[in-house]
Amino acid sequence: MSGSNVVVDADALIGLLNETDGLHARCLQISTFLQEQHMTSLIPYPIILEAATALAKDKTIRRPDLAHLLLKKYAAIDDHQWETVNLPSIVAQWYDPKTSKKNTPFDYYVLACAKKNNITTVFSFDAFYKKNGLTLAEELLPTK
Repeated sequence: MSGSNVVVDADALIGLLNETDGLHARCLQISTFLQEQHMTSLIPYPIILEAATALAKDKTIRRPDLAHLLLKKYAAIDDHQWETVNLPSIVAQWYDPKTSKKNTPFDYYVLACAKKNNITTVFSFDAFYKKNGLTLAEELLPTK
């Protein structure tokens, strides 16, 4: 496991930044574990925009200050760390308009990033990824 990649979803970014988020403590624990395992976190820029939008506009969060912090922190993100060719067409092909409204095009984008780059782990809490063959990062934590 040491040295492998993990793709990060918006729920993890929000949980890491927002101390009042219900996932904050779990996100910190997972993030620490990933660092200890020397796993590289890859964050697609569209997912940063998704998280920033939620932080700024979600009725229960309303933290545009955290959205600004997130955007500043990742202003120099390099989407060339991984293969992105044809991702839009993959997302368009995979996205099912009849899917649960919980499964957004952003979820399909994260899934496509992972699959295209042979990444098997996603830092998210969304069962959608597990149903599509990925491992949730939290499942890597040693059991106590």
